[in-house]
Amino acid sequence: MKKVAALAALMLVPLMLAMPSASAAPTTAAVGDFGGCLAAQQQGDLLLVVDQSGSLQGSDPDAARVSAANYLLEQLNTFGGSAGVELNVAIAGFSENFIVHAPWTRLDNGSLPALQDEVERFRTRTDGIDTDYWNALDGARRTLAERDGQSETNRCQAVAWFSDGKLDFTVRDAEKPYAQGVSLGSDQGVQQVVADARESICRPAGIADQLRSSGIVTFAVGLAAGTAQPSDFDLMRSIATGGDGACGKTTSPSPGDFYLAQNIDDLLFAFDAFSTPGQAPIEGETGVCVVSVCEEAQHRFVLDDSISSVTVLGSADAEGLIPTLVAPSGAQLALDREGAPGTATLDGAQVAYRWMSPRSVSFTMTKSTDSAQWQGMWALVFVDPDGSSPLARSKTNIHISGNLFPAGLGMDTTAVHSGEKTSAIRLGIVDSDRNEIDPSDLLGSAALSVSLTDAGNVDHPLVDRIAKERIGDPVELDFTEVPPGAATLRLTLDVTTADARSASGEVIAPGTALTPQFVDVPLTVAPPIGYPAVPPKVDFGTVEGAGQFAATIPITGPGCVWFDQAAPVALDAVPDGVGDVGVSAGTAPSAADCLEIGAGQQANLPVDLSVPAAGNGSLNGSIPLMMSPPGEPDRALPITVAFTAELQKPLNSGRFWLVFLLVLLVSIAVPPLVLYGIKWWTARIPAKTLKAMRVAVAIEGGQVLRDGVEFGIRESDLSQLVRGLNKPARGLDVEGVELRTRIGLSPFGPGHVVAQQLGLVAASGAEPGVDRRTGGARLPLAIHNNWVVLHDPDGPANLATVLLLVGADATDDSNRRLVADLVRKVPGRVADLRAAHPGSTPSATPPRAPSSSDPFGAPSAPTFGAAPSWDAAPTFGGTAPSGSAAPARSSAGDPFDPFDPFDPFRPPGS
Repeated sequence: MKKVAALAALMLVPLMLAMPSASAAPTTAAVGDFGGCLAAQQQGDLLLVVDQSGSLQGSDPDAARVSAANYLLEQLNTFGGSAGVELNVAIAGFSENFIVHAPWTRLDNGSLPALQDEVERFRTRTDGIDTDYWNALDGARRTLAERDGQSETNRCQAVAWFSDGKLDFTVRDAEKPYAQGVSLGSDQGVQQVVADARESICRPAGIADQLRSSGIVTFAVGLAAGTAQPSDFDLMRSIATGGDGACGKTTSPSPGDFYLAQNIDDLLFAFDAFSTPGQAPIEGETGVCVVSVCEEAQHRFVLDDSISSVTVLGSADAEGLIPTLVAPSGAQLALDREGAPGTATLDGAQVAYRWMSPRSVSFTMTKSTDSAQWQGMWALVFVDPDGSSPLARSKTNIHISGNLFPAGLGMDTTAVHSGEKTSAIRLGIVDSDRNEIDPSDLLGSAALSVSLTDAGNVDHPLVDRIAKERIGDPVELDFTEVPPGAATLRLTLDVTTADARSASGEVIAPGTALTPQFVDVPLTVAPPIGYPAVPPKVDFGTVEGAGQFAATIPITGPGCVWFDQAAPVALDAVPDGVGDVGVSAGTAPSAADCLEIGAGQQANLPVDLSVPAAGNGSLNGSIPLMMSPPGEPDRALPITVAFTAELQKPLNSGRFWLVFLLVLLVSIAVPPLVLYGIKWWTARIPAKTLKAMRVAVAIEGGQVLRDGVEFGIRESDLSQLVRGLNKPARGLDVEGVELRTRIGLSPFGPGHVVAQQLGLVAASGAEPGVDRRTGGARLPLAIHNNWVVLHDPDGPANLATVLLLVGADATDDSNRRLVADLVRKVPGRVADLRAAHPGSTPSATPPRAPSSSDPFGAPSAPTFGAAPSWDAAPTFGGTAPSGSAAPARSSAGDPFDPFDPFDPFRPPGS
């Protein structure tokens, strides 16, 4: 699983009381692992892949998949908001092809309606002619790999995959890329293609293993309705879970979960099962009550004051029943279908409910202001009003949110070594704002445990159940039996709610032991002191075609490193048809010819990747190395370094030139005047809301400073809207800068925008950044989320102003990227402008001091992209001002790694 260290998230989920049967999904399931990653990293990606085959017209005529998928998005949005997780969602469909219908979008209250509208379109997307699992899985792999490649940090990633049938194809005159030479023109050909697709997916290191070894979790939902039978989904189950050993070789950690549904209610419960990753719902099943509420058929749960909200999905196997919510006081609220969707109040608690189908209801209950009414035993019961279905069964999924987070609160060192014990570490609990909570404030009991899984998937218990009274006391972690290399640290918090009591104080229901919540923190266990430091991973990047490809592994001394000839290179994922892939380190083949590095020095170990034939897909594995202290090869220790590469077949040059010539002929045939007219008509700035800000900056030592600190966007910035974009525009005046569209000399390609101001020279962050004809800054027509730097060539060489052009839909992440691009490019852009327009070249002016009244120079307001002094308000990204007491820290990294000194145990908010 791809993860980075961060503070961990916890949502409290209760166990049902003894009378109705209840069980929570095991915390070791894939949904739990995905949740553990999200809790640590606080961001991740979920790709929703939905079947579009024509069989859906018969198997799902009412589009239950659409209702269930939209319910999933609602629940995920609620989960992200309460758990502090930024979840990005994309939506794709598959049949004979794979199509991304909605690109990556941050899931929040603003984006949810648009994403649900896209899902609604699947009601009519039922004209596909194949159910091509291979296309679905490889398309998902590519989409998530591209997403991961755009990030500077590792990501938590999952695919939610829905289908209504088995792997199958329609008879026709066509071929598939994984079954070349085999025609689909006969039943025998279809069966051969099915076999070839299964082989490509399930062979060792095939498509399934490519997903698993890339850290992508698969949640598969099969709809066995219409002509489909449960056995039709055996392959889908094997692909998702790997549990029967019939598909792929990578089965640990758990690669995914599979859910079989036969109707709308099953689909709702299937999607609900992974709607709160890492926070398993309580699954309860019991009977129903006849005529009125009874004791024996209640789905019970106990709340205390630490719980903020409850979401319940309930269903029965008969229609006409009335789900009834019962408060601790005995007050009742019937969730009548006639009034749904509706809102009501029960003993002060706000209840919002709606019927998802004729048999299923969902409601969310929010904490009341009266703790006495909120605390205690609640229940949901299905009542048969006329006694017509006395033997009916009911079931529930119950999600209860407490917004508590287990966390590491401090550690004396940033590296842990194999064979040693760590220095004192303090563990604790924080709230959703990452503020530390005193464990004694919890009404029930709590215990915190720590374990570690090493690179060989061996578990090492480190701390077992620190009681609530001792949480916060310094502890040691014993790494004496832990080998060096990549590992995962798991923090687990077990909570039991307070007892439910009567008005007289008598215990009427014991406290509920809540589902354990764990947080997976990746770390690198360094070798023993005196050995060289080896990073956990090497990335060959994108590899095109066949041949030899080189990369280097940076090693920090002291010591010796060499390739372990006795151990094989592990290949976890290999694309089809590439042959026998090999990895070697020819310059260090043995202990006698090792790469020797002095103390405190760094050297690169060259490694070569051999790809015999071109292919498309992920190549993942690990390289066996040996290492020893200087001059002591008899003390050598093994260590593995994971490697990855994305293989691509080169462009088909013959096909490319054929298409090029066709396009050229067509372009010659079209009158150039028409092309110019089309280009002029389309050369307009899009009618999208735009915010602008102009600010003075100074360039000092390669840094871009604003008011003496590193440039950033402050929370009070970008408050003014640019006028004139109620419709597409050919010109704007923004903060004194004139923006005009241009079409250029060529009739081909899009137009562009030129930004100019009299007396100043300008450049943008685009490529090219300067318009050669006018000398102004060149921008794309979509000027949103771009910047322009303006400079006086006769003024000081280190002073300039920047104009930020930010769309109203910009996110914190896009603002960070904009700022990062600006601070990286502006020094070079100003230097180029200065060289092209030499003026009087006065000496540089020192950067201005901070404008804040703070005598210690703290920024006047929090910023995006720059960090304040230690006493300033929190910021997003950036580094501390010069002279600040706060050390610069990466916002994400590998804890304890000597190559990335991120400390997962730093105090909250630091």
